[in-house]
This record gives sequence, C-alpha cells and structure tokens, in this order.
Amino acid sequence: MYFKRLEMHGFKSFAEPVVIEFHEGVTCIVGPNGSGKSNISDAIRWVLGEQSPKALRGGKMEEVIFAGTADRKSRGMAEVTLVIDNSTGILDIDYNEVAITRRMYRSGESEYLINNNQCRLRDIRELIMDTGIGVDGYSLIGQGKISDIVSNKPESRREIFEEAAGVVMYKSKKAEAERKLGSTSNNLERVSDIIAEIEGRIDGLREDSTKAKEYLELKERYRDLEINITLKNIENINQRNEAFKNDISELEKEITSITASKKSVDEEVAAAREKNENLERLGNEARDQLLEIVEKINTLTNQNQLNEERLSSIEKDSSRLQAEAQTLRDKLDKETLNKEELKKTKSEILSKHTAASEELQEKIHQHSEITKQASETAEAIDSGREKLFQLHNQISSKNSEVKSYESIKETLTKRKAQLAEDSAGAEKNSADNEKMLSSSEEEQKQLLSDLQDLTEQLSALDKEQKDLSDQQKELRLTLEDLKLQGGQKTSRKKTIEEMENNYEGYNYAVKYIMRSGIPGIEGVVAELMEVPSGFEAAIETALGGQMQNIICDSDQNAKLAVNALKENRAGRLTFLPVSSVKGSSVKVDSQISADRGYRGLAVDCVSFDSRYRSIFTYLLGRVAVVDNMDTAIKLSKMAGTGIRFVTLDGEIINASGAITGGKYKNKTANLLERKSEISKLEEEIEDLRRQVSAASVQSKDAAARLEEIRNAKLTLEAGKRQKEIALAALDSTISALRDTLNDIQFSSRKYDRELLSIDKEMADADNMIAAFKKDILNAEQAIEKTNAALEEAMNGYEIMKETVDCASEEITKTRIAVNDWESKKANVENLLSRIEEAADDYQFQIEEKKRQLCRLDEEKNQILFGSGDSEKDTKQLMEEKKSTENYIEEVTSERGKLNERISVITKEQETAGANLNSYQDQKYQLEIKLAKNETQLDTHKERLWEDFEISYAQALDLKKEDFIMSASVKESRDIRNRIRELGEVNVGSIKEYESVSERYRFLTEQRDDILTAMEELQTIISDMDATIKTKFKENFDQIVENFEVIFHELFGGGHAELRMEDENNPLESGIDIIAQPPGKKLQNINLMSGGEKTMTAIALMFAVLKTKPTPFCILDEVEAALDDANIDRFANYLRKFDGIQFALVTHQKATMEHADVLYGVTMAERGISKVLSLRLGDDFDL
Repeated sequence: MYFKRLEMHGFKSFAEPVVIEFHEGVTCIVGPNGSGKSNISDAIRWVLGEQSPKALRGGKMEEVIFAGTADRKSRGMAEVTLVIDNSTGILDIDYNEVAITRRMYRSGESEYLINNNQCRLRDIRELIMDTGIGVDGYSLIGQGKISDIVSNKPESRREIFEEAAGVVMYKSKKAEAERKLGSTSNNLERVSDIIAEIEGRIDGLREDSTKAKEYLELKERYRDLEINITLKNIENINQRNEAFKNDISELEKEITSITASKKSVDEEVAAAREKNENLERLGNEARDQLLEIVEKINTLTNQNQLNEERLSSIEKDSSRLQAEAQTLRDKLDKETLNKEELKKTKSEILSKHTAASEELQEKIHQHSEITKQASETAEAIDSGREKLFQLHNQISSKNSEVKSYESIKETLTKRKAQLAEDSAGAEKNSADNEKMLSSSEEEQKQLLSDLQDLTEQLSALDKEQKDLSDQQKELRLTLEDLKLQGGQKTSRKKTIEEMENNYEGYNYAVKYIMRSGIPGIEGVVAELMEVPSGFEAAIETALGGQMQNIICDSDQNAKLAVNALKENRAGRLTFLPVSSVKGSSVKVDSQISADRGYRGLAVDCVSFDSRYRSIFTYLLGRVAVVDNMDTAIKLSKMAGTGIRFVTLDGEIINASGAITGGKYKNKTANLLERKSEISKLEEEIEDLRRQVSAASVQSKDAAARLEEIRNAKLTLEAGKRQKEIALAALDSTISALRDTLNDIQFSSRKYDRELLSIDKEMADADNMIAAFKKDILNAEQAIEKTNAALEEAMNGYEIMKETVDCASEEITKTRIAVNDWESKKANVENLLSRIEEAADDYQFQIEEKKRQLCRLDEEKNQILFGSGDSEKDTKQLMEEKKSTENYIEEVTSERGKLNERISVITKEQETAGANLNSYQDQKYQLEIKLAKNETQLDTHKERLWEDFEISYAQALDLKKEDFIMSASVKESRDIRNRIRELGEVNVGSIKEYESVSERYRFLTEQRDDILTAMEELQTIISDMDATIKTKFKENFDQIVENFEVIFHELFGGGHAELRMEDENNPLESGIDIIAQPPGKKLQNINLMSGGEKTMTAIALMFAVLKTKPTPFCILDEVEAALDDANIDRFANYLRKFDGIQFALVTHQKATMEHADVLYGVTMAERGISKVLSLRLGDDFDL
C-alpha cells in the first residue's frame, strides 16, 4: 500500500486544481516562506479526518477554503482527494485503488467520500485504523510538532505507541463495548426499578382485586334488597296519600259553605265604608270652603288700608320726578350750545391741515426726483469701476490661458507618439487572446449542456422523490389512523363481548341462573332474538323487564331453576318453558296496516329460532310498532282494545289509552343493541385490516422506489459536482480571458479616440490662443474709454448730493407742521364725541322720567276705581260663611250613626274569617304532607334509576311477594356496613392485577436477558484487555530495543531508554523517555537542548517505524532545528526505510540532496500557490 497522488482544489492557497504525484523513495517539497508548502501536509491531515482547526494552523474550519485575493474571487468550496494504492489489501475494502475525498462548503456543510460514494467520517477512520496513517498517528508530523513527541505528557505520548502496537482498533471496540455495558447497566437499573416498584404494588393489587370481587357480589345483593325496600316505601306512601286526599275533600266542603256566608257580610261592610268615606269627603270639602270665605273677608279689609297709603306715596313721587326732568332739560340746552362752537373750530383746523399736507407731498416729490438722479449717477460710477476691474481681470486671465494652451500643445505632441506605440502592441495581444477564448467557450458549452442534462434528471428525480415522500407521509398518517381506528373498534368489540359474556346489564338472578349450569336453560329473551337496526328502542320498551326472562325447555327445569333461586336467595325471575308457553298474535285491521307510519307487529319485526315462535308471540304478538307518537295516538283510537302501540323512539300507547314516554337521564343498558353492534364492529375491523394491508404494500413500494431515487441522485450529484468544479475553473479562465480581451479592445478603441482627440485638441488650442490675444487688445481699448466716462460722472454726483441735503431739511420742517395740525384736530374730535354722549344721556333720562310719571297716574286711577265695590263684597261673604257652617253640622251627625252600624257588622265579618282561616290552615297542612309524600315518592322513583339504573315499571317486575321489610332492612344495613368496612374499592384492580402480573413476568424475563448480555460484554472487555496488553507489551519491548540502537547510531554513542510509569498497569501507564547523549549524564528529556530533543524525537520516530512500518510518512520541517551534520545523519537514515514513502517539507539544502523527487511551491501570483515538479537523477547536482 502506498500513496499515489494528492488532488487539491480551493484548499487554502491552492485556488486552482493541483495534482501531486507521489513516487517511491523520498519526496521533498520546497519553497520560500509563505509560499504554501505546509498547506500540502495540512491537506493530507484534513482529508484523513482532522477536526481541529488549530491543528491545521487556523482559527475556524472554514478558513481552509480559498478566501480570495485582491484580483481573485473567493471559492465556495474546498476539496481534497487522496488516492491510495491498495493492491496489497491492507485497507479492509474490496478496491485495489482507494480515493478518499473530503469537501467543505462555505455554508458549513461537509462531505466525505470513498471512491465517490458518500460515507461518514467514522467510516474513513475505521478504514485507516491501525495502519499508522491516521491524524493521531506517527506518520503525519506537522510543522513544529516533532519536539512535541518527547515534550508531551507521558500519558499523551502513549498514543504513538498504541498506534504502532496496532491496538487502537481494539481500544475503540473496547470503548464501544464499555459504552454498551454502561447503557445496558442503565437499562438494568431502570428495569430493576420498575420491577421493585411492581413488587411493591402487586401484593396490594392482589388484596384490592379480592376485595373488589367481594364488593361486586355485595353490591348486587344490596341492589336487589334496596329495590324491594324502595318499592315497599312507595307502596306505604301511596296508602298515606289516599287518606290525606279524603281529609282534604271534606275540608274543602266546609270552606265552600263558610266562604259563601262571609261574602254577603263582606259586601255590606264594603258598602257602609264607602258611604262613610263619601260623607267624610263632603265634610272636608265644606270645611275647606269655610276657610276660603274667612280668608277672603280678611283680605278685603287689609286691601282698603293699603290703597290709602299708596295714594299718598304716588303724589310725592310725581312732584319729585317733574323737578328732576326740568333740571335735565337745562343741562341738555347748555351742551347743545357747546357742540355748535366746537364744530366751527374743527372746520378751521381741517382747512389748515389740508394745506400743510399738500405742501409736504410736493416737497417729498421734489426730494424723490433729485435723489433718483443722484442714485443713478452713483450706480453709473459703481458700474464703471466694476467694468474696469473686470477688464483688468480679463486681460490677466487671457494671458494665463494663452500660456496654458501653449503648454498643452507640447504635452499632446509627446502623448501622441506614445499612443501610436501602445496601439501596435495591443493589436498583437488581442489576436492571441481571441484564439484562447474561442477554445474555452466551446469547452464551456459542452459542460453547460452536460450540466443541463444532469440538472433535468435531478429535477425529475426530486419531483418524483417529493411526490413519493408526500405519498409515504400520507400513507403513514393513514396507517396510523387506520390502526388507531382498528384498535378502538377492537377494544370496543372486546368490551361488548365481555359485557355479553358477563351478562352485564342483567339483574343478579339472571347472572346466577346463566352461570349455575342448570339443565334445560336455553338463554335470556334479549339474547335469543335479532333486532333490526332502528327498532332497538321500540322492542326494548315493549318488552321492558321481560327482556330478562329466561327461556327453558320444560316446566320441570323451570321449577328446578326457581328452587335454586329460593335456596340461594338469589332473586326472582320469570321462566318461559318452550313446551308450555302459548301465545297468539292480535289481528290488525287493514286500515291500520295500510297507514304509512305502521311498521308491523313487534313479533314480525324481530328474528329468532322457529321453536321460540310461541314465546315471542306471547311477548310481542299484541304490540304494534309505528314511526312516531302522532301515528301511535291516531292508530290506537282506530284499533280499540287488545293492542299496544310503541314508537321507534320508545313511547307506548297502551290499549287503555294511557301514554308512557319521555327520556331517562342516563342511557339504558342497550341489551338489544349489543349483538348488532358486535357484528357491525367485526365487519368494520375486517375492512380496516384490508385497508391497512393495502396501505402497507403501497408504503413499502414507495420506500423501495425512494431508495432507488436516493442512490441515483447520489451518482448524478457526484457527476454534477465534478462538472460544476470543472465549469467553475473554466468560467474563471473564460472570465479572465474576456476581461483581458475587453481590456485590450477597450485600450485600442481608447488609443484611437485619444489620437483623434489629440489632433482636435491641438487645433482647438491654436484657435483659442488667437482668440485670447484678440480679446486682450479689445479689453485694453475699453479701459481707456471707461476711465474718461467715470471722471465726468463723479463731478456731477457731488453737485447732486448737496441739492438732496437741502430738500431733506425742508421736508422735515413741513412734516412737523402737519403733525401739529393733526394733534389739534384729534383733540377737537374727542371733545365733540364726549358732548354728544352727554346730550344723548340727558335726553334718555328726561324720557324715562316722563314714563315713570305716566305709570304713577295709571296706578292712582286704578286704586280710586277699585275701592267702591269692597264693602258690597264683604257683606256677601259673611252670608256664605253662615250657610257653610250649618251644612258641616248635618254631615257630622249622619257619620256618627253610620260608624255605629259598621262596628256591628265588622265583628260578624271577623268571626267568619277566623273560621275560614282555621279550615284553610287544616287543608294547607294536609296538602303540605301530601306534597312531601309526593316528593318522597318521586325521590324513591328517581333513586331507582340513579342508583340502580332501573325504572319504576321495570322494578315492579323484580318485586318479591314474600318480602319482609324489617329483615331486608337489617340485611341491607349489614351489607352497607360490610361495604364500609371494605373502604375504598378499586374495581379496576381486578383487571389491573392481571395486567401487572403479566408485566411483572415479562420484566423479570427481560432482567435475566440483560444480566446475560452484561456478562457477555464483560467477557468481551476482559478479552480485549488481554489482547491489548499482550500486543502492546510485545510491540513496546521491540520499540524500546530499536530506540536504544537508533539513538546510539544517530548520536554516535550515548544511551536511551523508554520506561512505563506504572509497570503494573500497562493498559493505562504513561511512557517516560530517558536519554544520555555522548559525554553527558543520564537525564530527563526535558533538560536537553532543542537540537538534542529533535534528534531524540527523530530516533523515537524511526524506532516506531522500524517496529511497525507505515506505507507513507509526512514530515513537515522536522529537521529545522538540526545542523548540517545531523541533517546528513537524518537523511542517510531515511534511506534505510526503502519500503516507506517519505514526503518532507523542508528548507534545508542538505535534505534536498537526498530527494528522489522535488516539488517546488511558488506564488507567481500573490496569494495563489503553484506546484512545480522535478524528477532527480543520480547525477543531479543541487
């Protein structure tokens, strides 16, 4: 086995694909510092599975991907392939050539491949295990790591010896066995915990199960007793209720008689009280009228006095108001005179103000005109000065431009010569690059076509894979749903079958008879017939308690069964002997049978064995089934007596006309539905099984096809990746060529354009120089003209300035005079405004005084007019007062007589009321007792259903004629006490005990299996320890012997040895290195110099290689610390291992002299490593 080649693409500085061929003998890899030569040893370490970025001289693993340069884009992937010749079969794989590949993408994803087949890192490590070429072995010595062999801790140093001894695989298997043993031990601990938990529960569950069975038996007997006790209580309550109803009837007769007599007395009392209330109302109204008359008399008397006082006051107010009005008229006349004088003054002021304002506007206009002329002259002066400045600047600028253009012409001439030379070279480069680009583009088209085909194939496979995955997911969900439904239905069927087998829903007597084995018992009525779907409620209602009747073959066997029930006090039952029970069906009128709601006689709606015909005719021959209650009521009226109608919902119309219906709080036992439900469940379960089978087949087919697709995709993706890698490299080449060609073409066009531009620019420069010189001459002439005009304008401006100042002073004087007249005008206007306001106020007050005098005259006339009628009104009111007092006395007398009569009849009314209340109280007490009894009756009936799930009608079928109340109550109480003594009962413990017992048996068997497996694993670990110990000891002794010899040869003397730190524990003991170079004392390796340490490490490496040679060995600058003499010893010793390929990364010329093949690593392009190879002959002189 040997290394054939190493392929790298995008790994570290190897941006382009690089292939290094390995040959026999010694291969040296050389190059300057930073050229990337150590990246080759890193690539080998990386492809063999190195997971530490630090070991690869990096900080993060993605740093192994080419990161790009200033001129190159970064790569998206790094790929390294190591090809190994395996013709000797050392690697455990059926290939003569093994290609190990590792890829890493910038997304963080990694891929491992063996011969282009995807695999795991573990597969690669197991493949090369114990060959010495692993990343932790002694065949890969990285840069600066040689001295670590001797400097490491003794425990770490042991790894090299284990790799050389070939025990790494055994240690790996031992570690796996120990992990399995730990896992198995954990499983044993969990199983033991569960068993201990179950052992703690199983005895308690056994007791609970026994107690639960006793509880169920007691509960059944208690049920039978309590039903009969409740029926007896109901019977007693009914008897008491009849007595209460008779007493209530007698009391109602007495109450009716008393009520009639009391009614006439109540009417008389009501009439008398109504009359009394009317008299009281009339008396109150008369007294109110009397009070009103007295008040009016008093009012008239007081009013006369007030009128005299008011007339005197009016006379005084009138005189005062007349005097005040005259005073106000005098003031108003005075203000009117003042107002006229002020108006004359205002007119004079306005005339003078207007004249002054006009004079001011004229002077302002004159000032404005003079100022405008002065401003225009000043602007002309400024403009002239600005023009002079611009002309001087223009001359200066034009002179500079002339010099600049002359310089440009000189530069353009030189540039034109250079461009002609560059253009010729660009034409030659363009032709060469076009040929290379055409060839690369043809190759690119072929790769793109291949990739398109692969992409389409993968796309089709992806679509098919997605469809199959979705189908498989749906099938998996369908299977889970079908299995869940199957489990539920199977569980339901099992539950119903157990209920059938255990006769659940039947009373205790039925269970007893069906389990007793009495001969001739053929079955319960409910289980010996088949009821169509939808008729269950009707048939169950029609039969009632008869569903639990027992059918037997003869009277004799029926008698045996009855005696068994008596002897065991197991309850009561009705037996129907086939030999003696005779039944006949009612004949249904054709009008009834023709009705759409009529379904038929109940006996014709069910199916049964023909030998039970007479029994079922007896039970159901006089019951007709109809669709609803309306139909039942209608047909019952047509049928007459002898036939009952039952609806599909379970309502009954008896022959007597009585109607039974409603709905229980809880569902009944549904005895008739069980068989039909079991049959239906069996069909559904079988259908579900067929569906599960079909879905399973589809799922397996989909899985097989998915596996085919996955394998096909792996092959296609591998081919696609190879094409993409090639295409990426080609794209880079084409892109570079196109860029180069574009640059050349662009440069050529640029040269042409620039030459044309230069010619044009030179012509433009000549034109511009001539124009600039002409502009300079014109500017100089304009300067002379401007200076003359500017001097003339400045002389005229000084005269205008003096005229403007004089006009400004005149304007100021006139403006002061105008302001003075405006002030006087404002004062006069303010005085006029105040006088007008005062005159208006006096006029308003005069008018108000006049209005007040008019009101006083009106009031005086009213008082004088009204005082004449007051004496007449007073006399009339005195007469009305006397008449009203007489009427009040008459009403009071009549009320006294009426109150005496009311007192008498009220006593009669109270006596009748007391008697009526007494009888009503008695009746009420009886009704309360009756209601309580009715409540108790309902309570007992509800208890039958709530406690025992049986109706009162069904309970009557269980009534015992020889029932003794006192004994039954005592027995029921004893059973209750026994149940109470049992305490909490877990009925589910019966099945739980069976389930836990089965689980306990299973877990104990599992524990035994685990213990057996642990013993086997411990045996394997012991065997591994023995093998490791033997192999390690044998190889270690050989390495010790070889190390001493090789050390002596490399150092030219001296002594060295290897020792185990703990001889008693060779499996884990660290390894110490003791060395004594020539002429020195025996000392620990850590006390030696750097060169001595390196030579000692090399001696140890050679000792290991001699003990167990590896096919290949990478040494990265291991001799860097040695001088030339020691390098020569090291290189000569390499030649002794002629069966090992050596690859040395080195700087040392002495080492290179011993190389068979020389690889040079350079960086012709910054950041990009290139590899050059050279096969050396025997006569080659370095």
